[in-house]
Amino acid sequence: MRKLLFILTLFAGFAMLQSCEYDWVETEPVITPDTVSFSHDILPVFERGCNAGVCHGDGGKDPVLTDASAYNSLINGGYVTTATPETSIIYVEMADGGSMNKYTTYGDSELVLKWIQQGALNN
Repeated sequence: MRKLLFILTLFAGFAMLQSCEYDWVETEPVITPDTVSFSHDILPVFERGCNAGVCHGDGGKDPVLTDASAYNSLINGGYVTTATPETSIIYVEMADGGSMNKYTTYGDSELVLKWIQQGALNN
């Protein structure tokens, strides 16, 4: 009898697990400005998630992403490839699956990609 009760309890627990419902959350579409500005759109991304503390701030890891150094650090350090923007190191590392993805918000990588696609201007 004890064995039968155990089996029935196990089956009931399994049935409850099978009947769970999940509401999948659809991500909001990323809306980027027509023209992405390095100073107004890209630097705030770095300020929020990259150069906070010492990670990519002065004295931190390359590239240095402070307001004063970010542009030159990215361009001169080889982190941006305007010929093939989707292969740019800064984009790849920020995109889904990249090592820096957890430090940025959804859409930041798409904003950076669009900036690179537009020529990676210091605007």
